[in-house]
Amino acid sequence: MSVLGRVARGLHPGMRKVHAQVARYASEWESANGVAMSGAGPLWVVLGDSTAQGIGAPSWGEGYVGQLLRALNDGAERPWRVVNLSRSGARAADVADRQLPALEALGTTADLVTCAIGANDMVRRTRSPLLEQQLRAIMARLPERSVIATIPQGLNGARTEAANRLLRAEAPAAGLVVADVWAHTGPPWHGKLAEDGFHPGALGYTEWAAAFAEALDVARPPRSPDPGQPPHRLGSGES
Repeated sequence: MSVLGRVARGLHPGMRKVHAQVARYASEWESANGVAMSGAGPLWVVLGDSTAQGIGAPSWGEGYVGQLLRALNDGAERPWRVVNLSRSGARAADVADRQLPALEALGTTADLVTCAIGANDMVRRTRSPLLEQQLRAIMARLPERSVIATIPQGLNGARTEAANRLLRAEAPAAGLVVADVWAHTGPPWHGKLAEDGFHPGALGYTEWAAAFAEALDVARPPRSPDPGQPPHRLGSGES
């Protein structure tokens, strides 16, 4: 995050509230990852940034990962296990340099790998040629039939469009499936954003989950409950 962003985060109550989720959600996911790795059932490994952590949602299980998990488990013979290797603030370089090696080090073959990255590269203005190089490197290393997401709406329009053109054109040739998050997100924004005005809230994450569900050809996840309802909790791979 930029210096200006850090200052704003310190002043704006909504930003402070959302930022406070970062360490807490990371700890929750770390604990859940350990349970998932010791369990049984199909394994889903998640790569990405704060959106994969669920930052902005009222609980860590109400981000797009938790919502999609409910759709995957609907009618499944055995509940899915989730190992979430994402990191808040991650850019494409983090997936290439840290998360993919962590995936490879798991010592097991995942039944599903998903990756949603690039939004922070738009915010922090990673040079376009470098970002294209990093995205190509990621696509080359993702296991076959992994799902990679386009970058959502609401960021740098021209640069987002260029990155998404690359993903849509080259991911299928690399044996990957595209989840078109861009096509599922966008205005009207009312009710879709968290209190920091940047991250999705539970309703916004419903759109993300729908994009992944479409790519995986599973039923669209049910609408996320109101923030005032008791939060959904992720356990040992069960919804």
